[in-house]
Amino acid sequence: MKQYSELADSVVQDEDLLKKLRPTETSNVSKLLKIRAASEAELGDGQPVTNPAMFALVRAGLIYACDALEESHVIVQATDGDESAYWHGMIHRREGDFENARYWFRRAGILPFFGELHHVASAVSSVVAAQSDWDPYLFTGLCERNKYGETETTGELQKLQRMEFEVVFDYVWRRSFATPSK
Repeated sequence: MKQYSELADSVVQDEDLLKKLRPTETSNVSKLLKIRAASEAELGDGQPVTNPAMFALVRAGLIYACDALEESHVIVQATDGDESAYWHGMIHRREGDFENARYWFRRAGILPFFGELHHVASAVSSVVAAQSDWDPYLFTGLCERNKYGETETTGELQKLQRMEFEVVFDYVWRRSFATPSK
């Protein structure tokens, strides 16, 4: 089922997407090369981009999904805004740099997609469901505990990581092509 563009869908719908909480190498080099080489029109399925900053995060997100964290990091560092700060936090969390992740989540603040993310994440995590909204600090803390030996929640954390990516990616995708309000 087509949701985005052919290339974006091939990444987002990949069953092996985001399986590693802390990747050490790129997971899908062939897709990464296609993302790098794709023009704006190819990546956006010919839709006119109305928000270039959000569209930069689309590319950064697809690169992030291929576990090329350093390359994604370069893009989000060059992009301003709360959504960019949130991606930045996601990258640092996956790098295992938890304090830096928390810093970027603080900079991002509360974002419009938190309610949706909390809703979908609550279906797989009783810890998340006990919160009143999505809490990136809670998720970061759970990932940090996992890194230091609390591995019984690895599967749940992988599911949460994927859900987070899907919700954030969908949000920046829609904002990339939205008609600007007057």
